[in-house]
Amino acid sequence: MMNRDTAQLMIEELKNELEAQKKLLDKKDREIENLQRLLNNGNSRLKELSKKQPDSYKDGLDIVYEIISSLEKYTTEEVLFYAAPTLAKLMDTRDVAVYMVVNNDYARLFSSTSCEARTLGNSIKYSSMEKMYLKLKDGQIYLNKTMEAGLPLMAGGVYAEDNLQLILMFWGIPQQQLDMSAINRLTVITALVQNAVLRAKRCMAGFRRKNHMEGTNVLNEKAFTALVKTFLKAKEKGLTECALAEIVMGYQNYEEIAEKIACNIRQTDYMGILDGGRLYILLSNTDVKNAEVVKQRLLNLGYQCHLKSNLI
Repeated sequence: MMNRDTAQLMIEELKNELEAQKKLLDKKDREIENLQRLLNNGNSRLKELSKKQPDSYKDGLDIVYEIISSLEKYTTEEVLFYAAPTLAKLMDTRDVAVYMVVNNDYARLFSSTSCEARTLGNSIKYSSMEKMYLKLKDGQIYLNKTMEAGLPLMAGGVYAEDNLQLILMFWGIPQQQLDMSAINRLTVITALVQNAVLRAKRCMAGFRRKNHMEGTNVLNEKAFTALVKTFLKAKEKGLTECALAEIVMGYQNYEEIAEKIACNIRQTDYMGILDGGRLYILLSNTDVKNAEVVKQRLLNLGYQCHLKSNLI
């Protein structure tokens, strides 16, 4: 079981993370001023290219900053959910996917707006998608001019301290619109999304620090209930899938169980308390059918669970 010294160390690490994010946000605020100037005034090249786009595309350009800025009111998870349909609107396509980077090789689907946007699957080895990977690694926008199969038509990255955090992928864009104007536009959009996500991550770090049960990585009932409802609301809107796994606790308490299973759940999943003391795992981007794999994994650890699609 995690002792108080370990818990205190976790708190100190979170404080350091918050301070680092604050410094980064100050830097991003200065960048946002320049981006807003670009959107309000534009340069001659961008204005000329934007004339070639449909009316909905040009109208979107004028309100990009306002729309993206509205994302700042959400927590990290909500930003990632509602960024997808916002990006779809701004890039004039119905097909957008937001992938969360989990390490230097893999990314996991967090939200999407259509079946087309989910064609690459829930988990991708993005480092093997060489053409896209090299562009994103250099902080550039990827453009699939040759319409190569197995790759999105466009992709952009969201970074924190030069580390790739999210991959924004786009399909359904007409080939004639895959030009420098689209690159300029997505460059601005990803930079603004980055600012919103960094602010939300700062809030979420504080949320986790405040709402974890002492000495564990288990969220308390109030916080976990709110988080689950956020996922279920996004699920109702077709932006994600999720499932709940209720752990059969027996005579053990949640602290003992959480410690044993923590290393066997994904980074994008959450543990928390519901129903007055019962331990649950919120499985992101997984429906009940696919959650059977998790059920078996827990069973191998000696724990049974009941899979649910909602809170009822």
